[in-house]
Amino acid sequence: MSVERKSLIKSSFIYFGRGVECFAAFLFFYLIVTLYGAAIPTGELKNEGEMYIFVQSNGVHTDVCLPTVTDQIDWGDFIPRKDFVGAENHEFISIGWGDKGFFLDTPTWAELKVSTALNAAFLPSSTAMHVKYHAEPAVNETRRKVFVNKKEYKRMIAFIKQSFTQVNKKIELIKGKGYTESDNFYEANNSYHLFRTCNIWTNEALKAAQIKTGVYALFPDGILAHLK
Repeated sequence: MSVERKSLIKSSFIYFGRGVECFAAFLFFYLIVTLYGAAIPTGELKNEGEMYIFVQSNGVHTDVCLPTVTDQIDWGDFIPRKDFVGAENHEFISIGWGDKGFFLDTPTWAELKVSTALNAAFLPSSTAMHVKYHAEPAVNETRRKVFVNKKEYKRMIAFIKQSFTQVNKKIELIKGKGYTESDNFYEANNSYHLFRTCNIWTNEALKAAQIKTGVYALFPDGILAHLK
């Protein structure tokens, strides 16, 4: 083997080793951000309040579940009931933010593609709002009932409304992409990436209303663990 070839192989191993070290350092940094961001609390958990909402998770994704009509807002005026079947009969509305490709291409976990997961994790991508009208849900291990005052809830409303893309003060329906007749997707603002997940959006919605949550919650546990 020539000296040049040996030198090339040696250089390749050096660069590969440095790449592995950088990747390991990044994973360590991400783990630290995840653990400490989830563990450090911010906000307040009330035992009573002027009204209540729900925070819920499917194990990976979180969203907020809100009363359809209050003194502060009728969500049916902002998210048209005509886009849904039977929405006028439902007392609550669930709203979440997330990666558009993941939302639209993955109705169930069985349909999750590796390419979709990788794009959602590592590439800044376009986003969508997922909305569903339904009856008042039951509290369980993956859904918490949270009390909030009207003034605080008003700030949450402002945050949520700003998350929707609006054209001429109207939100943009992504037609034909709902999983059922009672849910829909709408165009959203901001990009999804490894450090801004669907749970960060929920996390920020709660912080807007000064509800207790992790200071930086990339995953559901960083939110729900503070709401027990």
